[in-house]
Amino acid sequence: MSAALARWRLALRMARRDVRRSKGRSALVAVMVGTPVMLAVMLSTLYATDDVTPLEDMTAQLGSSDARLSWHGYPIEQSPDGQEGGGSSAEDRAPEPDPGPGGVRALLPGAEILEVRSTYVTFVGRAGTGRLREVDTTPPMADGLVDLTEGRTPERVGEIVLTPHVRDRLDAALGETVDVAGRDVTVVGVGTFGSVDPNPFASGAVGFPGTFDLGESDGAEREYLVDRDAPVTWEDVKRLNSEGFWVISRHVLENPPPASARYDLDAWDGGRDTSAEAVLVIIVTAVLLQVVLLAGPAFAVGARRQRRDLALLAAAGGTPADVRRTVLAQAAVLGAGSSVVGAALGLALSPLVIAVLPRWFDEGFGPYDVMWPAVVVTVVLGVVASLLAALVPARQVANQDVTAALVGRRAAPSRRNGWPLVGLVLVAVGLGVCFTAGIQPGGETAVAASTVAIVLGTVFLTPLVIGLVGRVGGRMPLTLRLAVRDTARQRSRSTPAIAAVMATVAGLTALAIANASDFEHDRRSYEFTYPLGTTMLSEESGPVDTAAQAAGEAARVTFTPIGTAGQRGSDAAGEGWIDVAVETEDWGRWDTREVAVATPEELAGWGIELTPEQGETLRTGGALVAGPSLLDGDGRVTLGTYEETSDGASEDPRTVALDGSAADLGMGAVPQGREPVVALAVIAPQTAQAQAIPYERSRALADSTLTAQQLRDVRAALRELPGEQSTWTEQGFDGTFTVQLLLLVGAGGIAVLIGTLSATGLALADARPDFATLAAVGAGPRTRRGVAAAQAVVLGALGALLGVLVGFAPGLAAAWPLTSGRWGALEGTGSGPVIDVPWGILATLVFVVPLIAAVASAIVTRGRVPLTRRLAQ
Repeated sequence: MSAALARWRLALRMARRDVRRSKGRSALVAVMVGTPVMLAVMLSTLYATDDVTPLEDMTAQLGSSDARLSWHGYPIEQSPDGQEGGGSSAEDRAPEPDPGPGGVRALLPGAEILEVRSTYVTFVGRAGTGRLREVDTTPPMADGLVDLTEGRTPERVGEIVLTPHVRDRLDAALGETVDVAGRDVTVVGVGTFGSVDPNPFASGAVGFPGTFDLGESDGAEREYLVDRDAPVTWEDVKRLNSEGFWVISRHVLENPPPASARYDLDAWDGGRDTSAEAVLVIIVTAVLLQVVLLAGPAFAVGARRQRRDLALLAAAGGTPADVRRTVLAQAAVLGAGSSVVGAALGLALSPLVIAVLPRWFDEGFGPYDVMWPAVVVTVVLGVVASLLAALVPARQVANQDVTAALVGRRAAPSRRNGWPLVGLVLVAVGLGVCFTAGIQPGGETAVAASTVAIVLGTVFLTPLVIGLVGRVGGRMPLTLRLAVRDTARQRSRSTPAIAAVMATVAGLTALAIANASDFEHDRRSYEFTYPLGTTMLSEESGPVDTAAQAAGEAARVTFTPIGTAGQRGSDAAGEGWIDVAVETEDWGRWDTREVAVATPEELAGWGIELTPEQGETLRTGGALVAGPSLLDGDGRVTLGTYEETSDGASEDPRTVALDGSAADLGMGAVPQGREPVVALAVIAPQTAQAQAIPYERSRALADSTLTAQQLRDVRAALRELPGEQSTWTEQGFDGTFTVQLLLLVGAGGIAVLIGTLSATGLALADARPDFATLAAVGAGPRTRRGVAAAQAVVLGALGALLGVLVGFAPGLAAAWPLTSGRWGALEGTGSGPVIDVPWGILATLVFVVPLIAAVASAIVTRGRVPLTRRLAQ
C-alpha cells in the first residue's frame, strides 16, 4: 500500500469516527447536501418517466402486430422510429387517394390487415373535443391497443370504451347507454388507446367497427395494423415510404438500421436545439453553488470545533497536508453518505409524485423510468460539492497556530471584504445580459445564465455588505447588536450562510415576478365574447331552434337564435367548409368575427336596438356593419365566400357587394376591453338566400343571467334531445394565481427557513464560548434565547433582502418577452411589457419567514449553557 493511500485510509477512519461522535452537525450537513441531491434525482426521474421512448410506446402503438401504416399520399422520408421526417408532392399536386387494405396487401403479400378509422368529434357534457376510433379489438394482433382500467373491449356494434375523462364528464357507468356523436351506444369499458402516456384529461372513445359508420365516411383517417410471418424490415419500410406510407415497424424499433442505411433528415429537423443542454448546465451549476454555500459554514464550524484535535495531529508530526486531508475526508464521508441517501429518497418518492401530479396538471406520465447516468452524476456532484465546501475551512485549519490551538486560545476572526471588484464586474455583466439578450423572444437561457452571474457577483460582494451592516449594529437593541456584531466578525462563516439564502430567494423572486407578470398580462388581455353573465347555447349537428326552445322552457327564459354565415360539412364527405368574411383592409379576414344572419327582432333578443332606417336597410337586402371603416367610398360592403372541400381543394373566392349602413352592433358594456359585437356584419335571411350565401343557425343567447339551478335545468333538458348541444356562460377571466402563489410561498418559505435555521444553528454552535461569557456576567436564559432569535433574524432577513434585490432584474427581464408583443393583443392595450411585482410574496420571504425562524431558534436554544473550562493564557 502506498504512503498516500495509507494516509487517506487513516483520514477516512478518523472522519468516520468524528461523524459518529458529532451526530447533530453530521445530520445538519447531510440535510444540506442530501436535499439538493434528492430533488435533482426526483427531477431527472420525472423527466425520464415523462419522456416515453418509441420502444416503451411500441405495444400501445402496434398492439401485437408487426407494423402500423398510415397513408400520406406522396413519397416520404422518415426516421426508423417514426418520430421525424416528412415529404412533399414532387409536382405540388393533391395527394393520391388512400389505396385501402387492398393496396396494403398488394405491397405486403400474405399479410393480415386490421383497419383503424378515426375522426374528431365534440362530446356532450363538457367533455371537450376528442378522437373517436373504430377498430375490432378481438383479433390477437390488437392485444395491447386498448389499456383498460375497467370493463372489457367492444365486441359488437354499439359498444364503446371511453377515456376516464369522458366517462366522468358524462357520468356514465359500465353498461349504461349514452349519446356519443349522435349515436346511442353502450359503455362496456374505460381505458386509453394508443399510448402509454395518457393525458388524464383527454377525451376519446373506441367503438366496434360500424358503431359510428366511420367506414362510410371519406373524411375519416385510416391506419392499418399489419401482421405477417416475416418481419417488416427497414428495406420494407423504405419501399412503403416510396409508395406514400408512414410506417412504424416492430422489427425496426428493436433492430435499428445503421446510420449509413438511413435517410438524411437534415432538411426536416431544422438543426439541433442545444437550449435544453444549456439550461441543464445552468441548473447543475446552480445546484452545485447552493450545496457549497449551504455546507461551507457547517464544515467551517466543524473544523473550528476540531482545532485542538487537529493541532495534536500537527504536534505529533502531521504536515499541513495531513490536516487538510483529515477535514476533506470528513467532507467526503458526509458527502458520499448524504448523496447516496438523498438519491435513494429521491428514487423512493418519485413514484408518489408521478401518481399525484396528473391530478393537478393536464399531463400524464409513461412507465416509471430511472435515468441512471443522471443519478450517478448527481451523487458524484454531491460529493464534489461537499469537497469544495470543505476546501476553504481545510486550508484555514491547516495554517492555524498549533500552540494557540493546544492551549484553547481562539484565533482572531478574519474580516476580508471578499472580491468586490470581481463581484461588481459579474453583476454588471449579468445585468447587461439580462436586459439585452434576456428580453428578446426565447431569452430564457440568457436570463438563467445572467441570474447565475449576478448571484455569484453578489456572493463576492456579501462580505462587504456584512461589514457595512456591522457598522450600524451599535444603534440596535442588545440582542440584535450582539447578533450583528457576531455576523460581521465571523464573516467566513456568515458569508456563505447569507449567500445561500440569497441565492434561493433570488431564483424565487425572478420566478415570482415573471409568473405574476404573465398572469396579469393574461388578465388584462382577456377579451369578452359576450357580456358578463350571458349564457350561449350552441348546436353542433343541426339548427339550434329546437334546443333553444327546450332550454328556454326548462329555465323559464328566452333563448334567441341567430344564423352564422358559412357552413361546416359542406360537401358529401361532411369535412369541407365554407367561410364568409368581410373584405376590408382595416380588419383583415382572420381578425373578424362571423357574419351574422338575423332579423331585427332576433338582433333585439341579442341586446341590439336598431333605428327604423337601419331596420329598413336590413329588410331591403342591405347589410349592417360594426363601423364606418368597413364601407367603401360608395357606402357598400363586400362579403367574400371561401370554400374548401374534404380533399383539400379550394374553390375560387366569390365576393358579393351589398349596400351597407354602420350600426351599433355592440351587445353591452363589459368590465374591460372593447365591447363585444354580435358580428362584424349582419344580413337578413332573405338576403343570404338571394345572394346564395349559406348559413347555419347554430347558436342562441339567453335574454337574462341564469342561476346555477337554471343551468342545471337547461343541461337536463338538453340531455333528452338528440344531437350535440353545449352551453357556455361568459364568466370573464377566470384564471387564478392561487396555486402558483401557494407553491412559491411554500417552496420559498421552506427553503429560506431551512437555510436560516441551518445557518443559525451553526452560528450558535460556534458561539458557545460567547454564551458562556454572557452567563458568567449574569445574562439569563431569556437573553441567550433573544440572541439566538436575533441571529436568525439577521441571517434570514439579510439573505432574503439581498435575494430580492438580486432576483429583481432577472424577473423583469424574464417578464419582458412573456408579456410583450403577443399575437391577438386588444386594441388600446399596447404591446407591453406588463410588469407585476408580487409584493406580498416578497414581503413574506423578507419579513415573515425570518421571524418564524427566530421563534424556532428561541424555542430550541438551551437556556442554560454548560460552564466552559478556560486555560490560563
